[in-house]
Amino acid sequence: MTAMAAVNEERSWVSPAQALAVLAGELGHAGEACQRLDGALGGLLHLVAPEERMKVMQELHAVDLLSQHLAALGALAHHLGAQPQADGALDLSAALRGLTLGEVARRIQTAATGHPATAHDEDEGDLDLF
Repeated sequence: MTAMAAVNEERSWVSPAQALAVLAGELGHAGEACQRLDGALGGLLHLVAPEERMKVMQELHAVDLLSQHLAALGALAHHLGAQPQADGALDLSAALRGLTLGEVARRIQTAATGHPATAHDEDEGDLDLF
C-alpha cells in the first residue's frame, strides 16, 4: 500500500498547475536537503588525508550537481505550473528557457518531443562549481 493510499482511500483530483506547484515545492525541499548535505560533507573535507582530497572533491561536485539539478527541475515545474494552458498543452520551450543547466534542458526537450535537442554555443547554462 502506498503512503497516499494508507492516508486516504479516496482519490484526490488536482489541476495540472496545482500538481506542478506541489512537485516544485517538493523538489525545493529535496534541493535544500541536498545543499545541507553538501555543506556537511564540505565541512568534513579537512578530515580527509591530503592525498585523497581531490577524489573527495569530485564526489562533492557530484552532490553539488545534484543540488543544481533539483533546483532546475523545481524551476521547470514552477514555470510549467504557472503557464496558462492552451488547449490543454503547456509551452515547454518557454519553461526550458529559464533552466540554468543546458544539459538538463536538452534531455527534457528530447524526451518530451522525441527529437534530439541541439546544443547552442551561446550561454550553455554551465554548472556552478565551488
